[in-house]
Amino acid sequence: MNFKLSFLFIFLLIVLSSFNPSVNEKIITWNENRPLSWDDFKGKPERRFAAASTSYDIVKEVKKINSETASVKIEAVFFCESSWKKKQWVNNSVLKHEQKHFDIVELFSRKLRKLILDNSYSSITNLESETDSLYKIIDIKMDVYQDLYDDETDGSMNGEKQREWETKITKEIKALDSYKETVLKISFK
Repeated sequence: MNFKLSFLFIFLLIVLSSFNPSVNEKIITWNENRPLSWDDFKGKPERRFAAASTSYDIVKEVKKINSETASVKIEAVFFCESSWKKKQWVNNSVLKHEQKHFDIVELFSRKLRKLILDNSYSSITNLESETDSLYKIIDIKMDVYQDLYDDETDGSMNGEKQREWETKITKEIKALDSYKETVLKISFK
C-alpha cells in the first residue's frame, strides 16, 4: 500500500511539474483593459521590410447545451508566438498601429456575434453550419478592412491617417458594445 501511495505521489509530481503555465501566454484574448505590449510579440522577425507583424484570428466554438439550446463562443485572439517585432524599428506609434490590428479583430468578432444573434436556428447542426458560413464572410471582410487600414495609414507612417483610423476603429467597436459578450446563448426554433 505504501509503495502504491509513493508511486502515485511521484506520478502526480511529474505530471504537475510538466504542466506549463506559459501555454496561456501564447494566446491573448482581446480585452479592452489589456492592451498589447512589445513583450507579447514573441515570434522570430521575418525578413521583410516591416517593423512588426500581428498574428490574429477570430476563434469560434459551438457547444450543445441540450436539445433546445446551445452556446456559441466567439473571441478575438492574438498569437504571441507568431507575432513579431524588430527591436531596432519599434516605438509607441508602431505598437498603437499593431494594437489597432487586434482591435479590428474584436470589431469583426462583434459583427459576427451580431449576425449569429440576428438569425434563427433549428438545430445544433444548422447552427454549426450557419456559424461556419457567417465566419467565412466576416473573415474575408476583416482581411479587406485590415489591408485598407494598412494601406491608408502606410503601416503607421502617416500619422494623420493613423489617428483618423484609431478614432474610426474605436467608434465602430463602441457602436457594437451590445455584442461584446463572447458567449452567446442560442435557442432552437
